[in-house]
Amino acid sequence: MVDAAVSFTIEKLHEFVSQQVNIRIGVKDGIGWLKDELGYLLISVRAAEAHQDKDHIRRWTDSVKDVANQAVIILERFSAQREEQAADEQGGVLDCIRRFICICKKEANLYDLGKDIESLKQKMIGIKSRRDEYHINDMIIATPNVQKRRRKLLRAASFDHEKDVVGFGDDVRTLLAKLGNEDPSLGLISIHGMGGLGKSTLASKLYHSSELSHFKSRAWVCVSEDYDITHVLRKIIKCFEVDGQDSLNKMEEVELLRHLRKILLQGDHYLVVIDDIWDVEVWKKIKNAFPDKKNGSRIIITTRNKVVAEGVEDTCFVYELSFLSKDESWQLFCKRAKPTPNLEMLGKEMLDKCGGLPLAIVILSGLLLQKRTYKFWSDVKDQLWRKLKGESSEIQELLNLSYDDLSFNMRQCFLYLARYPEDHTIRVFKLKLLWIAEEFVEEHDEVDMEDVAEDYVNELINRNMIQIELQTADGQVLACKIHDLVRDLVIEKAREQKILGIFDSNKHHPNPIRSLQGQTRHAIYNGIGEYFKLLGPNSGNLNLRSLALTTKTARLQVEEIKLMYTRFQYLKVLDLTSVNKSVGIPEEIGDLVLLKFLGLMGGPYSGKALVIPPSIGKLKRLQTLHGSVYMHNSYVFPKEICELKELRHIFFNEIEGNLNIGSDQTKLQTISEIMYKEWCHIETNNWTNLHTLVISEEYGDDEEEEEEYSLESMANLTSLRTLVLLLGMGVGGVISTMQPLSSCKHLNKLVLLCKIKDLAELNFLPDSITDLTLSVTTSTEDPMPIPGSLSNLTSLWLMNCGDKMVCSADVFPCLQFLRIQPDSGGPFELQVDDGALPSLRAFTLERLPFLRVFLLNADRDMIPLRLKSLPSVPDFQEYLF
Repeated sequence: MVDAAVSFTIEKLHEFVSQQVNIRIGVKDGIGWLKDELGYLLISVRAAEAHQDKDHIRRWTDSVKDVANQAVIILERFSAQREEQAADEQGGVLDCIRRFICICKKEANLYDLGKDIESLKQKMIGIKSRRDEYHINDMIIATPNVQKRRRKLLRAASFDHEKDVVGFGDDVRTLLAKLGNEDPSLGLISIHGMGGLGKSTLASKLYHSSELSHFKSRAWVCVSEDYDITHVLRKIIKCFEVDGQDSLNKMEEVELLRHLRKILLQGDHYLVVIDDIWDVEVWKKIKNAFPDKKNGSRIIITTRNKVVAEGVEDTCFVYELSFLSKDESWQLFCKRAKPTPNLEMLGKEMLDKCGGLPLAIVILSGLLLQKRTYKFWSDVKDQLWRKLKGESSEIQELLNLSYDDLSFNMRQCFLYLARYPEDHTIRVFKLKLLWIAEEFVEEHDEVDMEDVAEDYVNELINRNMIQIELQTADGQVLACKIHDLVRDLVIEKAREQKILGIFDSNKHHPNPIRSLQGQTRHAIYNGIGEYFKLLGPNSGNLNLRSLALTTKTARLQVEEIKLMYTRFQYLKVLDLTSVNKSVGIPEEIGDLVLLKFLGLMGGPYSGKALVIPPSIGKLKRLQTLHGSVYMHNSYVFPKEICELKELRHIFFNEIEGNLNIGSDQTKLQTISEIMYKEWCHIETNNWTNLHTLVISEEYGDDEEEEEEYSLESMANLTSLRTLVLLLGMGVGGVISTMQPLSSCKHLNKLVLLCKIKDLAELNFLPDSITDLTLSVTTSTEDPMPIPGSLSNLTSLWLMNCGDKMVCSADVFPCLQFLRIQPDSGGPFELQVDDGALPSLRAFTLERLPFLRVFLLNADRDMIPLRLKSLPSVPDFQEYLF
């Protein structure tokens, strides 16, 4: 982490010196000196990264990182000031006094920059001196790398808890059936899941099962992250061949591969377990050593990475190991802890924190077995993570290994999850935009940063470090969660790495200010007033780059808002979307010139819009503008919004009047929402970046004559992925043709809450459509046949439909989610022909609230039993943005 942070700073310093040509030579020389010295220190920092268990070394590397972070912040401040002055000049400084003031400001800024750089130079000299004084380089050389020793200990402990593990019954039966079937071809099984789930233990149960005793030739090898192919091959060969160990040590990789293949070709059918693979390249290098003799040989692979599991072979059976259920967790817990009746409630509360992770449950139950008193168990519950770490380093090291394997950028993204409270459902789309604003996501040629961030999310999921909470039929993750124990590790490391500090007024810390000191980001769970009191009157928080209120807050006082705007002038992220009410937005918002993400609070009270001040036009770097998460908060936008050329995403549930965006804001990817009348005046020829568009109609726009809504401008939106048309609020208004949408070849989600002249117009929709929401307001006929022609449709929500529908056998071959909302309270009939809806996974028949009273008996609905037994359709709409 420190290595990458310093490298990032060196790059920023180099860019600054190259671009800022009109600065004093002395200042430029100072920045160049700082860049060079950090480059020289980088060699020591890289060596020190593997020795963070030494207090002196960790404190020294922290001081290097602090200087690096401060250097970036100083340059950003100066650049923002220069941009603001340049904007003033472009506006025309005609009068001599204003021109003179501008020159004075430039000189003052240069003077301040010089002072700041000189201060950092002195700190760097001190850092170099401490390195030599404490002989840090010598300590690094003398101290062996502890990583290999750690992994050996973990591998040695992998079977320690085997006798205690429960809940593998179904897993063992499923996999034994695969291993013991009569298929003579070489069979491969890959088991993946989070560290601590018991992948190795499950593999061991299979390996030693009496049902597989007919495999006389067998081998077990643990690979782990720091693999050496020659060592792996020697270990496997030793399992099959006792003699000839000396000759093995002389063989190179190619010779070992040939030798292993020869042994297996001459022998009987074999069973091999390759445990703890981190990289699919391991398998690619050794797979040719395992011949397919068509004699029923089997190979089991375990990994914590889903991508590795799926990348073994096309014919490989991929098996995801799940967390234990509550009943299984309790059964495992009771095997060792043996709780008395008065301790059961405490035990169950602690088990909830373990989240079905077998390793955590085993360690916890062993800890509680030491003293079965209410006080001891209560103390453990209050400090569960610390107690578990104290009892066994194994659980933390298992999680640490996954963390250590991440790239620098992904580590930052992962640790950023500390901002979310316990059991919080994380909206993935917003998370990605926050990562981008925090500069955790690097730009790639011809690839949007949003898509790179999506890759990061999927990578963390594939590594089983975060868990999917809601996923669309096509695999897009809309919401995710983090395991409680993983979250504890994240919070600890985020604080250590100076990524983020948490303030929670409900937690009684002896010295809460320590958790915030030196942190460049603050997440406030609750108690914003207490937070400001804690910081005190001194302005020592100029280095704060990110501030977020992460749990729902009733309201903010105007004094508190002004404090944020004036005290933390160098924020890049300000997220107040969880605040329900506020008096208003002060003009001082325009002083936060470095902002890239701005999440606004709700308005003064329900029914009154929150007015965004014109000063928002100063936020030239703003990428995302986000409204409150509370519904029915509306906003009034100033005309200065059109000056924000870097704007990429606008999210608001309701707006009053115009959004005031301009045709030249071509970086926009998301607009939610814009009024139809304003949209008609926007020239969209160059809007090739727009991915998501929500268009609505003003309330009360009742027309005597039916207005025709045109979609012609949509034909230019070649990158459009999601389109929502909310045009059914007035009396008049109809879409005459859907033909322009045929040009949107990437459009996959379409919401049509509007009148369509003829449902047959849906035939113009591109084949890319997979998700359709349709309000059937134009026809009393069965609407099923028309959307049924969309062969790739995976999700369908029909609203305001009639009382009878028929699904014939030749429609909806790929449909997985079906949601139907009749427009009356009478009985509903759905006829499904044989062979129809072969892929359906979930079904919901719902009534509008005001119609439910008319349906006295739900049994009058005629729905096939197969559909009644399916789970309900998840609420994808809630997590769309």
